[in-house]
Amino acid sequence: MKTNIQFKPIILSALFLSLSLSYSVNANPSAASKILQQVSQTMDDLKFKRIEKELKQTISNSPSKSSYVALASLYMSENKNKQAIANYQEATLLDPKDSKLFTSMSIAYLHLGSYGMSKAMAEHALSLDPALTHAGKIIKYIDKKQEVLEKAKAAGKVERSIQ
Repeated sequence: MKTNIQFKPIILSALFLSLSLSYSVNANPSAASKILQQVSQTMDDLKFKRIEKELKQTISNSPSKSSYVALASLYMSENKNKQAIANYQEATLLDPKDSKLFTSMSIAYLHLGSYGMSKAMAEHALSLDPALTHAGKIIKYIDKKQEVLEKAKAAGKVERSIQ
């Protein structure tokens, strides 16, 4: 009789952690700290991948604005701004009047350094909801940044301006 035992990655990580710690604590206390950090990062990566997979499955079964926003937010938390933008764009196709989606997309573009697109998204958000203070703050921030870069460019310190 053949027994087929499948270990889940979390169980393997915990096993690895306990074995490594028992060895490392005796050998080198700072190594134990490094191993704990590595295991923690592995656990975070596994959690991210699990949640990403679940959200993608939900979207493939029944696309909804909230699912796209949740996936975009997950990507933003991991600084995966291009993927976040793609999901915010999908959400805006389902609800093109939601100003907060455009503000969120503006922030993702800002993180990428795409100031022109960030400002355009913030301006569009404001056109949908003039009371949206976050979008206004993003525009002011970009305008100030452009001023500083233009001054630096005029002084010969910067070769390119914000696009």
